[in-house]
Amino acid sequence: MRRYIEFFLALNSEETRSDDPRLIDIIRKLYLMPASTEPYAFAAASLPSDGQATIVDNFFKQKTHGLFVECGAFDGQYLSNTLFLERFRAWTGLLIEPEPSNFEDLKNRHRKALIANSCLSSKPHPSEFVLRQDRALSEILDVKNISYDRETGGTGDVSYNIVQCFPFYSFLLAANITTVDYFSLDVEGQEFNVLKTIPWHRVDIKEGKAAVNAYMATTGYVDYDELADGYGTPSDVIYVRRDLLA
Repeated sequence: MRRYIEFFLALNSEETRSDDPRLIDIIRKLYLMPASTEPYAFAAASLPSDGQATIVDNFFKQKTHGLFVECGAFDGQYLSNTLFLERFRAWTGLLIEPEPSNFEDLKNRHRKALIANSCLSSKPHPSEFVLRQDRALSEILDVKNISYDRETGGTGDVSYNIVQCFPFYSFLLAANITTVDYFSLDVEGQEFNVLKTIPWHRVDIKEGKAAVNAYMATTGYVDYDELADGYGTPSDVIYVRRDLLA
């Protein structure tokens, strides 16, 4: 037990491997919450995704019982990239949301998937980051940059919370996930760093800009489609494993 406590206190050490059994046990016992068995409890009205779910649904030819991971799940309903797949195609998976109030809303939606109040580490080991919340916008900051950010940014309605983040691969092991059909990643500019932590030879992701495209190409994924926001600005890119297009 003492060794376990010492490990927990040194959790964010660079020496902590993403597949360490003690780390996986901590995530499983302290961070993962099971899929709800209660009826859905949605807000009266909400916007669907910006089109990601439709593209994924068409790509998989209306596949049922698929598996997703959504990082940046917000409240589990508004602009959700996975809710349609869960409700109408019987998909399940893992929803990760770091912001505490958003996570409470997510929990109260009773999604039929694992949920975690955490974030994906942009390093290949567990790490603490600062969640900067400015009204409806959130951003993950490195702890060492927090003093500079406090001095230079914000509207006056800014809050800061330290959040514990874990590598993507650690979450998969904790959730007993071996294959991911759809990986939705929205971490406010840290996407490329998160992708670099993934041991692609151990992870089967069927569907997931210049630097990211180049990196994804080296891992066997190609740019399948790109979505724009309401102003015509590119906002999301959907990647697909190359062999699935053959």
